[in-house]
Amino acid sequence: MSNMLSKQQLADILLHLLERTSFPREQMQNYVNRLFESFKWDGVPYVESGEDTYIVRIYERGLVSLEKRVKQPDEVIYWLLEDIIFTATHVGLLERHGVDNKETHLNYTNEVMKDLNRGFWKPSSRSVIRIYIGIRRVNVRS
Repeated sequence: MSNMLSKQQLADILLHLLERTSFPREQMQNYVNRLFESFKWDGVPYVESGEDTYIVRIYERGLVSLEKRVKQPDEVIYWLLEDIIFTATHVGLLERHGVDNKETHLNYTNEVMKDLNRGFWKPSSRSVIRIYIGIRRVNVRS
């Protein structure tokens, strides 16, 4: 017996989980709906169902840039939820700082690059190790 969920069931679960966030419901519905569109937007994960496997694909300029085959619905929900939350947070930060993808994004990127080139933050092997150890501690504790 297969435990495969339909796309509508996946969408319902995603929306239920996203209700626990502070993101506006309409925005979350748009993000969930785009996961199942026939047009393949760049950087958006799409779900296809095989016989007993979900196939999560991300396209970039019309080509598959990432493909994951997973058997458990929870894994699919994890990958889709991760993408939705990341995208919503990123867009929120861009809006908060007045950055858009058409006019100011390149200027913003140039300013970040200038900071990096001036030595604003140059990671040493120690700082990278400390970051890694901190992440490991968080993962071990949770």
